[in-house]
Amino acid sequence: MTREPDVTLTRTDVHLWFASSSKDGGERRSLREHESVLSAEERHRADQFYFAEDRAQFVTARSLLRRCLSRYAGIAPSEWEFEFNDFGKPTVHRRLGLDLDFNLSHSQGMCMLGIARERPIGVDVEQRDARISLPDLIHKVMSETEVEELRGLPSRAWKSRFMDLWVCKEAYTKARGQGISLPLRDISFLFPSGRTPRLVLKPSLGDRPENWLCDFVEVPGAFHAAVCIGRRRGEELRLVVREPAQP
Repeated sequence: MTREPDVTLTRTDVHLWFASSSKDGGERRSLREHESVLSAEERHRADQFYFAEDRAQFVTARSLLRRCLSRYAGIAPSEWEFEFNDFGKPTVHRRLGLDLDFNLSHSQGMCMLGIARERPIGVDVEQRDARISLPDLIHKVMSETEVEELRGLPSRAWKSRFMDLWVCKEAYTKARGQGISLPLRDISFLFPSGRTPRLVLKPSLGDRPENWLCDFVEVPGAFHAAVCIGRRRGEELRLVVREPAQP
């Protein structure tokens, strides 16, 4: 089945979509509709979740992806095909002949989707009060510069800045398509002018900071979120947060 695209995406636009997998009864009743557009493999993956909330989040995220992509191309939500690189990052299957790039993240019921045209993109969303052991993680994932900055912050600001750094690093590694196989301590984000992060990379990564636009994204509720998009040096990109999606 074909459909008419109803959203325009230029090459310098980046669209961000959000959806929530609510725990209320109304949302659960619509779960069958979400599942109806999933592939057999996705439905099988959904059935592996032990907790209903985790299953609902996965199903909602995959439905968000398929239904939002269909707004940019004449393809029905159930007919999208995906392929994966060696690190597990999904992309639109090349046989569909489309130039859409995307990345998906979800945390505690919040789903975040980034869509771009012919450029790598990574997104990450994390619950503000995520249960993580910061002392165990800090020296494994933060650069020396970041550790120094964290130590200089008051305790009430320490965890918030850690989560800011974490979502930025996740978004960058996902945009690179290599995830946490990249050495996270070789990736730094600095904040010389307040909230806007500045990317600093060690030469071992074989990359340059000017190849990327990284920024925070405001998310409804208690979440931290970031996006990282590939760009040519000096290229101006426009981030557009779309209306809350109803996948």
